[in-house]
Amino acid sequence: MAEIKPRGDVDWEKAKIALEAIQKLNPAFTLDNSIIGGAAAWFYKSLLQKENDPDFPCPNYSGDEEKVWLSRDLDFIGTRRDKLAEELQTQAEGDPAVVVIAGVWVDTPNEGLFLTSDRAAKTALEIRNPSTQSTFKVASPTLLYREKKELLQHKELKDRPQDRLHLGALERAAKLVLCKLAEESSPNEKQPRLLFKLLKEAQEIAPEIIEDQQVLRRLARQLDRIGKDPNSKALFHLLQKQILTKWEK
Repeated sequence: MAEIKPRGDVDWEKAKIALEAIQKLNPAFTLDNSIIGGAAAWFYKSLLQKENDPDFPCPNYSGDEEKVWLSRDLDFIGTRRDKLAEELQTQAEGDPAVVVIAGVWVDTPNEGLFLTSDRAAKTALEIRNPSTQSTFKVASPTLLYREKKELLQHKELKDRPQDRLHLGALERAAKLVLCKLAEESSPNEKQPRLLFKLLKEAQEIAPEIIEDQQVLRRLARQLDRIGKDPNSKALFHLLQKQILTKWEK
């Protein structure tokens, strides 16, 4: 029986190293699968810190709370667990078998209470690493927020302290992503479509995200510019006819 490597603490920097190793093994994997779980929460926490947005700052955490953030693995959604080793062109280790890449446990857990592979694929953010030019996908912060909210509402489940910390950061990240996409002065063809999908997602599963007056104020500021973009007609009508009707001017 092979010895299973221990699951160490995994922060976003360790996750990025594992991501780069995965992309060398199978470049398509991180586009066919979306990062979820603790690693995704780490990503959005890092995004909040990087953007340092005055409306949606990263929450302040104590030293003990920072430790709670640490993941134990790098989770994806999309590939079935029994196909993971094959997709990553590697061998599973130990009994039960696990896949370890760059010292990090890599897993594709079952679909969550609310999070599904289909939902994740529709609204995942596509991220380019500027240092390597490699691309990976992260499930949308709104979808991850809704999954965490669902987890916390199920009293029969084990109460994990990281869930409440993740929830607050994911809520802010969901609002930040919507605003930043809307404020992109020279959007590419994909960005208006993604913003449209993210707004529809929030309407369906987390309306509180787009009822935030700071979000609505910043979206409203961009309405005229969006209306002039021929690639943003559907987005413009969604904002004008549905989303911004809740803005308290």
